[in-house]
Amino acid sequence: MMQARNAVFVSTFGLEAAPYRWDLDSALLTFHLGECDVVADLCLVGTTSQAEGTFLWAWANETIPACAVRGLEEVRVFGVTHGLGLLTEPEWAGGRADALEVMAIAGRLLDAAGVFG
Repeated sequence: MMQARNAVFVSTFGLEAAPYRWDLDSALLTFHLGECDVVADLCLVGTTSQAEGTFLWAWANETIPACAVRGLEEVRVFGVTHGLGLLTEPEWAGGRADALEVMAIAGRLLDAAGVFG
């Protein structure tokens, strides 16, 4: 589902090869299209550490600005309600593939227009 939404987002705005910049302090993702920009709200789901082999939810990382984790509490609450530890444990063993999965879950729960990872 999120791949389909991504395809629509990229196609609609012509972002196939657009350079971009993300800014956690403003929680914005900006794609540069020459004379104009496409600006999207940004929600950082989490980070992975290759060295540690872990995934850390952004809501559990105090260095991430609050505006950049907007909405993630809803994902965590869904995890609590449905007994899904993957959505409630602050940090767990995992890598990029696991991060992409929880990003897709968060995108679905938050009704995101797309995900970017």
